Amino acid sequence: MNLTLDKQSKFLLQLGVGLLIFCFVVNKLNWILIYFSLALFLAYFFSPLHNYLIKKKVKKTLSVLIVFSIIITFTIFLIFFIIPNTINELNQLYREIPNLLSGFQNMLLSFEYIFDRIVDSGNLEAFVNNIFSEIQKGLLTFSGTAIFTLSTFFTRLGLGIIIIPLILYYLLIDIDLFKDNLLIFVSPANREDFREIVREIDRILSNFIRGRLVVCFIVGAMIAIGLFLLKIPFFFIIGIVSGILNFIPYLGPVVGWALSLFFVIGKPWTVYLLVTILFIGVNQIEAIWLNPRILGKEMGLHPLTIIFSVLIFGDLLGFLGVLFAVPIAAALKVIIYRYLSQEDKAA
Repeated sequence: MNLTLDKQSKFLLQLGVGLLIFCFVVNKLNWILIYFSLALFLAYFFSPLHNYLIKKKVKKTLSVLIVFSIIITFTIFLIFFIIPNTINELNQLYREIPNLLSGFQNMLLSFEYIFDRIVDSGNLEAFVNNIFSEIQKGLLTFSGTAIFTLSTFFTRLGLGIIIIPLILYYLLIDIDLFKDNLLIFVSPANREDFREIVREIDRILSNFIRGRLVVCFIVGAMIAIGLFLLKIPFFFIIGIVSGILNFIPYLGPVVGWALSLFFVIGKPWTVYLLVTILFIGVNQIEAIWLNPRILGKEMGLHPLTIIFSVLIFGDLLGFLGVLFAVPIAAALKVIIYRYLSQEDKAA
């Protein structure tokens, strides 16, 4: 029993030290790892197409060129349509914030007669004015910072326009070789176990990256199109925010719904109802149809695990932490599960 406890303590200590070293390295190599992470995500996303073309006797170089042509087409679409529209809507939102808050403030003040029955609301208007004045300042500061941060991010990301394709090229060509080379650092006695761990982590990551990105894109697109048909302002931003935040299961539609209701303040109640029906419908489509068909049960991670992983690693490592959160959680699950299974067999 003591020997087992000693082994478990040693294992947990090694795991903790490994995570600390990983966090230290990530903080030091911030943008380099962002370039590598984006290239790795693209490699995982397009590897089924690349492997399919290879099986059809297409040369590796030609297969990579086909993948690159798809990426370049999407990048052109991103640069000339998505990014400009996003920045334009953010600028418009920045200008509209005072009017939106004013409408919300007036709506609250219209219920003053109700507050009169509950508390002494003689100073209600002054109280609400002060609160909304502070909220407005905070939102304007946040919006300005968001626009600046977004512009800076894409500027710095532009520096990787050569680095990312270069990394992606070698990952697509030699990714199996890279995986096999990891075995050099493992003793011969443990190589088979290590190979199985790498395969399991690789399977989980492949499913997560491809499945989650596809689901996020479809959910964001459905919400944006639905809000456009309902003539809701800032539908493009809401769709993008909903899609990105849906990286954490079901968070995107909830945030998108709250934003949509805020942007339709002052409109008839039927608009609120239609917006709510839209988001409930999208949520149900994701839960009943998209997740089972695209993600299945391959991830094996509970939504709460994903939420806590994103919060913890996002706080520790910022944007990179959000990128790495679920892959790290998946890798830890595989490693710990295999270790505990081996301990049970040994016992």
